[in-house]
Amino acid sequence: MEIINSEHNKWIKKLKSLNKRKYRQEYQQFIIEGTRMCKEAILLNADIEVLLVSEIDFKLSNIQEVLTLFSGKILLVERKLLEKHLATVNPQGIAAIINMPQWDMQSSIKQGTTFFVLDGIQDPGNLGTIIRTSLGAGADAVFCLKGTVDLYNDKTLRSTMGAVFKIPVYYPEDTNILLENLLKNDIKIILADVKASTYHFQVNYPKKVALVLGSEASGLQQIMKGDYSVKIPLQPGAESLNAAVAGSIILYEIIRQRLLSVVK
Repeated sequence: MEIINSEHNKWIKKLKSLNKRKYRQEYQQFIIEGTRMCKEAILLNADIEVLLVSEIDFKLSNIQEVLTLFSGKILLVERKLLEKHLATVNPQGIAAIINMPQWDMQSSIKQGTTFFVLDGIQDPGNLGTIIRTSLGAGADAVFCLKGTVDLYNDKTLRSTMGAVFKIPVYYPEDTNILLENLLKNDIKIILADVKASTYHFQVNYPKKVALVLGSEASGLQQIMKGDYSVKIPLQPGAESLNAAVAGSIILYEIIRQRLLSVVK
């Protein structure tokens, strides 16, 4: 197999361009790195265009394990050239270019009961953790409003721990249209607001809910009115919790109530 060693190779050019959000949106593709992410993508039938493998690391057992699972296009790349265009400091010698998942937002809203709406979450780690928590708690989709960090940058992808392939994540262009669609489907809006007068465990949550979470720095900006506003009790001197932690606490209270009603 020929080893790619030129910056002018079309795959290297694409790899380089996909490090920028502009081109990820243009191509509707993104990069994942490492044996764990690549293996999970293959097992979940992600739409992988190509695997790029370091020519030095090609025969390592962990990489060979991944390659044996994949029947698509595999390219060998000079290690220094591959590492140059990957985001991690110490890459594992394997990466993939993947077509973005194509979820159906209308179907998610019609069929689901539990959603996160993220109003300007800017920290990649927070976004990734919220997506991972949403999957673990059984949420049906995550909606990222304008100002929310890009799902497909390397830091966010790593923090999702593979959840990016398992739960729909949408970036709706119009917040008002999203709210109208939620309303049409009897989904109640729950605002996480440190200024609320009601604690998160004092509400009897309805069957269908969309939990709106703002950033730690700015709070809620685009959705200011909802059916319920809730807060998490904090000790004096503590202004707020990490956004992902706060969202997880409220989401699991919603799930706790549902499980309790089933047990009864």
